[in-house]
Amino acid sequence: MKVIALMSVLIATCAAAAPDPAVYGPALAAETVAGSSGCSAVEVAGDYLYAAGADSLAVYDIKTDPAKPVLVGELKEIKGSRQLAIYQDRAYITARNRGLWIVDIADPRAPKLIRQFDTIELATGIAATENVIFVAHRVYGVQLLDVTDPRFPRHISQVRTAEAQSVVYRDGMLYIGDWGAGKLTIVDVHDLRQPKVVAQGTLDGLGDGVFVKDNLCFCSTGHDAKTGPKEDRPGNGRGVEVFDVADPTAPKKLGVFKFPRFLPRDNDYWTSRACGSTLYCVDSHNGFYMIDVSDPANMKGIGHLQLPPPVYAWKIPEERKLRNDCCASLATGDGVVYIAGLTTGIHVVRTAAAHKQPQPELRLDIPAEVPAAVDPRLRRYDLHCQVRRVAVKDDFAYVAASHAGLKLFSIGADGLKELRTWERECVYDVSVHGDTLFVAENIRDLAVYRIAADGDLTEIGRGQLPRNGSVQIIHPFMGGNYLAVSCGTGQFFILDATDVTQLKSVYAGGAGGILYADMFPTRDWHGVFPVNWHSRGIAWYDLNGGKPVVKSTGNPPEGSQMDGIDRLDSGLFVFPVRGSQLALIDPASPGEPKIVEVNGIIADMPVRGIPTVSGDVVAFASRRNGKVVTLDVSTPESPVVVKDRCYDLSQGNCDRIAFHRGKMIIPAGHYGLFMEK
Repeated sequence: MKVIALMSVLIATCAAAAPDPAVYGPALAAETVAGSSGCSAVEVAGDYLYAAGADSLAVYDIKTDPAKPVLVGELKEIKGSRQLAIYQDRAYITARNRGLWIVDIADPRAPKLIRQFDTIELATGIAATENVIFVAHRVYGVQLLDVTDPRFPRHISQVRTAEAQSVVYRDGMLYIGDWGAGKLTIVDVHDLRQPKVVAQGTLDGLGDGVFVKDNLCFCSTGHDAKTGPKEDRPGNGRGVEVFDVADPTAPKKLGVFKFPRFLPRDNDYWTSRACGSTLYCVDSHNGFYMIDVSDPANMKGIGHLQLPPPVYAWKIPEERKLRNDCCASLATGDGVVYIAGLTTGIHVVRTAAAHKQPQPELRLDIPAEVPAAVDPRLRRYDLHCQVRRVAVKDDFAYVAASHAGLKLFSIGADGLKELRTWERECVYDVSVHGDTLFVAENIRDLAVYRIAADGDLTEIGRGQLPRNGSVQIIHPFMGGNYLAVSCGTGQFFILDATDVTQLKSVYAGGAGGILYADMFPTRDWHGVFPVNWHSRGIAWYDLNGGKPVVKSTGNPPEGSQMDGIDRLDSGLFVFPVRGSQLALIDPASPGEPKIVEVNGIIADMPVRGIPTVSGDVVAFASRRNGKVVTLDVSTPESPVVVKDRCYDLSQGNCDRIAFHRGKMIIPAGHYGLFMEK
């Protein structure tokens, strides 16, 4: 087995100014828990403190002395933790592109992994009840999961929001910190099968950490959304806002409390917890704050703490180092607040006002599943899993079916027929080149199979990304000699695949920003291909010199940052813009894209998502809205919507489409697999 090396880069800037005691209260003292490691989330349940870090879930006994946690248990299998929720004898840990970790903590001294679960997308926020959990997926909204049997979580439904960063459940309602939208979004989930957005509150910045106490909802607003000399311009965030949610359908903003200005955007972590009239907040690298909220319209700082400098795992220039570690989350115990230092471990602040958060008994009613309606132009195949990808070879279709494994179907006049399944821990992507099948499986594995005439597979190679990587997307380029492999969070590799038994990394990195979906084309142009990055624009990668050369053309047109890219038969690369236009780029002379209007736009069917080209047709599949829009691009400068080949599959998350003899095969997440009749 060949292990592929990963190069990581930390970008850090600036240092925070010391908070003014007249505004934020006196500086607080903190004790660091001896032997504790950096962590992203902490929670208290019963007599134990749980800390989720980059490589483990640690359990501390806090019964004897809450200010002196003692390590009593640890589970080393946990990787990439983001947020943590504890309910009764289970811990739920979000891990972004690694999905969700579910842990048995019936015996806190011996936590056991129940399973790693493949969520819809980047798992960030988490809220839990006895049998239902709510997972925030940023631009994909919030997924509702039935965890009655935690070994086999079942998808219930999905509520789409702008960018769900955090989520709280209270009395049949979800309160969501909507990041990019700058909103507090409130969702009615009394009917778990049909969640409905009922209200939004406008925030002065980016929406994040949410906490609900009685009739008050506190929502953090992240770091400065804007930079520049005007410190108090609208949208700068860096604070906490409080709403009256006695009527959740009509939230009323009562007050805003601003933290000191802080511009670095290295980490996105904000959490709030309230005990009595005191609100405790962590503001990433900006520090920890105690706020008197007895009068929400006139909140006052009563104490603050900034953590010691971060512990850098690699060498970094002094001028780029931050003065303070990131406060990643907090939890309250009896007389103490626990602060998760992202690299410096767990810190304890003594404060008499703090107490353990109550954990009410919550078992929700899950309505029976209603059979899904099927578009009469399509055949639906319910695989009872998340259908991620499909690849076609002759009259066979290979389906990446998440926890259901790798599935083989024959393709005939009557549609698809399942032939067999190769059981795998999880399968994320499949890609065919010639008689070779590349499969992203088991979180870190890149498997290579030879395809037989009857569709059967023989493994001929296997590589593994390092522990921080998770294979999400694979594309072969230059006649199969190179593989582009995305990890789903802005990291990707280019591998030399001339010898599939010895895959070698020849490029590791990225252009910055998060790769939310498949932003690679399916084909290169004479060894050159572009990537449409989420926040950093179009980057070109040239494979002709043995070692890839990166050439960037700058930012793409506004409104294209969440969509993919593909190559027309003419050689032009194409991606959607603002839902009604296409951008065309000639790789022979890359520069500013040519913007063309799409003719025949259908209401509520914007041109969005991942394109797949088949001759003079390009089909766009949107994971965000679940819709498929097909265009005739026989004249690229005048694309036309093919109205009878547009589909609303919004019960699922449509991924890149495959074609078989001109017919679409559409993976639609938990909604199933579809094929045109």
